[in-house]
Amino acid sequence: MRRLNRSRLLEPAPSVRQPQYDRDNLQIGIAHIGVGAFHRCHQAEFIDDMLEARFGRWGVLGVNLMAPSLTDLLAPQDCLYSRTLRQDERAETRIIGALRQVIDVKDKASAEAAIAALGGPEISVMTITVTEKGYCLTPSTGALDFDNPALRADLEGAFPPRTLLGLLALALDRRRQAAGAPLTLISCDNVPSNGARLGAAMLEFAGLRSAALTRWIEDRVRFPCTMVDRIVPATTPDDVEEVSGALGVLDSAAVVGEPFRQWVIEDKFAGERPPLDLVGAQFVADSKPYEQIKMRVLNAAQSTLAHQGALVGHEFTYQAAADPVLAALTRRMLERETSATLPKLAGMEAAPYIDLSMTRIRNAAIRHRCHQIGADGSQKIVQRLIDPLRERLAASQSADLLTLAVASWIAYGLSGARRFGARWTPADPYADIVIGIGEKVSDWAELAKAVLAIAPIFGADMARPQLIEPIARHLRGLLGGDVRGYLTERLGDE
Repeated sequence: MRRLNRSRLLEPAPSVRQPQYDRDNLQIGIAHIGVGAFHRCHQAEFIDDMLEARFGRWGVLGVNLMAPSLTDLLAPQDCLYSRTLRQDERAETRIIGALRQVIDVKDKASAEAAIAALGGPEISVMTITVTEKGYCLTPSTGALDFDNPALRADLEGAFPPRTLLGLLALALDRRRQAAGAPLTLISCDNVPSNGARLGAAMLEFAGLRSAALTRWIEDRVRFPCTMVDRIVPATTPDDVEEVSGALGVLDSAAVVGEPFRQWVIEDKFAGERPPLDLVGAQFVADSKPYEQIKMRVLNAAQSTLAHQGALVGHEFTYQAAADPVLAALTRRMLERETSATLPKLAGMEAAPYIDLSMTRIRNAAIRHRCHQIGADGSQKIVQRLIDPLRERLAASQSADLLTLAVASWIAYGLSGARRFGARWTPADPYADIVIGIGEKVSDWAELAKAVLAIAPIFGADMARPQLIEPIARHLRGLLGGDVRGYLTERLGDE
């Protein structure tokens, strides 16, 4: 099958929407770091819609720091690709054209090209999706993780840079030296107060390299916080085959997602602001309430269902969300415990938002693997589960189901230990530590205490008797051989 590219742009089926603007004359004004499936299905779609509503210099330069190579994937297609939205049996496909160029930072030459482009005058806005782990922060505090070897190497001047902060420091310094225009850096990852944390991390990193760069960043760069939302699973070979068949051309860069989308951005720009509000993005004074509700409801439900779903044998989160026991436990956690920790926000009231979130996760057309959601859980559960649990405990309120959800993450990690069957190897920066505890500690209470004492995840206040005892009890039930029976019992207790 011939591959999608500029010369074949008109070949897909007439029902497939194509860019309705002059792509040949589209200039680059936005850069994006981390051109994975989520960006291509979310921010790039918003930008494509914006270009149709009001054409301007807002084409996207994509920069990628991690494998796989997206240049090989996208360059042969002239950076064109399809986005398919699925809801149960329904699907809608369109071609996205906002992405104009992609650079993979994999050697000195490509790193120099990326730094020159990011440091150049054309870029006035930079968006970022590198996952929570990509910020090199300690999950419990948000401080720089100086135990990260890639971060240490970048601080010592390694080239090519291996981290987001290392790349940004070089690009911003290039911009400073050229007396470049102001820049807005927009984190679009599920990091608490993502813009503020990125800004603090960037200033701390720069401060260890150059006082002049630090002053320039303080004066010329802004870091608005954002909340982004759309469920986008990893694209599978079956997805590529199905979408390509519908298009009539091969699209190796196809992405799939759900119809729902949301993008909330603090209105704190250093320079010109892309008119994303024309196509549904929300510019607000403070994005934190939106972020907190989304993380503690939708994302917390995803993590809880993924961990418990994997433990009972489900492959996908939609299966876990359709499991009556798992779904009921998750919903009760959100309704009875988490909801009391949520800010009040018009349009995102707790009860309807919980209903919407559970419905979205249950969408059988979105095949998000439990292990994909479970990956890097140590970077996710603080804001999703531990923070609301900590608030409930501080207020002397019941938190039995939040405690069970945290214990489910611990059990998911311990399942990598031989003692518990070595069912899988969790993809997590702290997997070796958790597995090591599981191999060495046999007493359930001591096991719970040892994991809760991992300060980068749980801080210094969670390894206490009022939490150790229920976590130990849950671990015994979750890892004792009949996880479904134990979860069914917990449902009956409620």
